Amino acid sequence: MAYYIGVDCGTQGTKAAIYDPDCMEFLGEGYAPHEIAANERGGREQDPQWWIDALNTAMETALASLDSGKRKMIRGIGVSGQQHGLVILDSGKKVLRRAKLWNDTETSGANQRLIDAAGGPRGVIEKIGTAIPVGYTASKLVWLKEHEPEVFGRIAYVFNPKDYINFYLTGIIATDAGSASGTGYYDTINKEWNDTMVSLIDPALKKALPPVLGDTEAVGPIAAAVAERFGLDRNCIVAPGSGDNMMAAVGTGNVEPGIATMNLGTSGVLSIFTDQKPVGYPEIIQIQNSIPGGWIPTICTMNATSASTAVQELFTLDLAAFDNDMAAAPIGCGGVTMLPFFNGERTPSLPSAKGSITGLTMTNFTRPNLIRSAAESVVFGLRWGCDLLREKGIAFRQLRLVGGGSNSAPWRQITADIFGADIIGVRGKEAGAFGGIIQAMAVCGEGSVPDLCARHIQLDERKQAHPDRGNTEKYEAVYRGYLDARKQLYGI
Repeated sequence: MAYYIGVDCGTQGTKAAIYDPDCMEFLGEGYAPHEIAANERGGREQDPQWWIDALNTAMETALASLDSGKRKMIRGIGVSGQQHGLVILDSGKKVLRRAKLWNDTETSGANQRLIDAAGGPRGVIEKIGTAIPVGYTASKLVWLKEHEPEVFGRIAYVFNPKDYINFYLTGIIATDAGSASGTGYYDTINKEWNDTMVSLIDPALKKALPPVLGDTEAVGPIAAAVAERFGLDRNCIVAPGSGDNMMAAVGTGNVEPGIATMNLGTSGVLSIFTDQKPVGYPEIIQIQNSIPGGWIPTICTMNATSASTAVQELFTLDLAAFDNDMAAAPIGCGGVTMLPFFNGERTPSLPSAKGSITGLTMTNFTRPNLIRSAAESVVFGLRWGCDLLREKGIAFRQLRLVGGGSNSAPWRQITADIFGADIIGVRGKEAGAFGGIIQAMAVCGEGSVPDLCARHIQLDERKQAHPDRGNTEKYEAVYRGYLDARKQLYGI
């Protein structure tokens, strides 16, 4: 008998879950929030120590119900982490500054200068197989070199948030292909660091890049101090983990063609597995390496539940009242259209954009219409990206919905109607953490990732939604209105 721990270090907080694969049950769960340091220039940062503090709290909470004997039966740990964040250490492996996060748009100018130096968007794609949206790690390094050259000059190690969690757990510095594919200087097609892109930032960075582990290659055994703190066996291994998009894909069974994962979390993400080498994709599509060994063309928007939560808090509603209002409003919200770009936007690339509401009249200016327009607009943004994927022949037979938005019945129906697709949820509270559990099991020899997904992932029929053909037809006109409003304001 063996147990496994999955960790998800997200933007808002860190979760930990303990899983018993024999009973297919969770034995304990824990969570602790993170602070975010923001500025009005678009800067978004966190101190890596905040992640460790949250991890310790989440792990202690999750382990509270396990006695010492059961703790020693934990065989492996897998970590899912927020992508693109810049973590830098000096030669003594000490953190040099707070980490700039995926949603940091202060670096947009630096990002554009790097793209220009690489020969424009197509030049970047020729080198690494994907474009570099604002928020990728590369732009943060360029920004740091320009604004904090003394700090930049002391960099000895550079990696992402998940890798820092693994470093804490093992004392070993390494990364994986999925995380690396979100840096902007990793070749997603040939799966190796790209010397040209690294050199455009600074040739000295080559020596600071971590080794890239295989999907089922262990980082190493847990460090003695961590094992002692939590009462774990020293032979407990730490899997390589990956970025949150990749691990959510694993945690929802999105490891074979025909399955798509949509995450309605702080950001909105739509990813679809393919085993075909991605060539000639639009610049707005992020090509990321997936587990096990394929790719997940991905659409990522900056605003999802962050937008809905802003509206919910404005009206001081609990979730039940918020959902009731969302369901009460008509399709199209009586002509109210929201562009929910409160944090700027990545899809399309509008880092300086602001949120806006158009089409207001004395009759449609109601609370339910404003609430529903937030939900509809989030899905419209993802639908626009999905249409680009469909043009490349990427299709899916089922959309698996996760994240906070998946708990809303009216939002699930809105998604099904706008996409014209069947929606189903996945049992368990955290797809990313469960992806970490699946990977840890694979590393420990329990089976292949696809086989483990087939055996352990349970779809949640309580969270189904099927498209209503009449509603889908109505939404086509509303969707075109959304695109027109966006084009009128931003020309895209």
